[in-house]
Amino acid sequence: MAKRKVTAQEPDQSWQKMLLARPVRNAAAKVSACSDGCLRIAIPNLRPWYLFPPISWMVRPAASKSLVLEGLGAEVWDLCDGRRTVEEVTDCFAARHSLSFHESRVSITGYLRLLVQRGALAMVEEA
Repeated sequence: MAKRKVTAQEPDQSWQKMLLARPVRNAAAKVSACSDGCLRIAIPNLRPWYLFPPISWMVRPAASKSLVLEGLGAEVWDLCDGRRTVEEVTDCFAARHSLSFHESRVSITGYLRLLVQRGALAMVEEA
């Protein structure tokens, strides 16, 4: 099996693409503020393909899943308005918390990846 040769430019290009993407909130998600300053996000679940009658009469899947964002997570959520790029979100976060761009990038990209995996955000790449 032949191994693919990786050039030095490929990782830089993928980072540039990722930094230019815009995090967009899930339009179907319902956001509510908790009394202690955190945000609760309810994301509707799609019905699985295998849940059809009569199975769906016995097994009731949850209508939605919820995420609770506290402190820094709620701040990142507020920065993800669909207009800012990941780079701009990272810059804002770094400025507010006296971090370098690279320190902020590591934490922001990891957190955004988690929100995308859970269905709260989607990433839109510029054409």
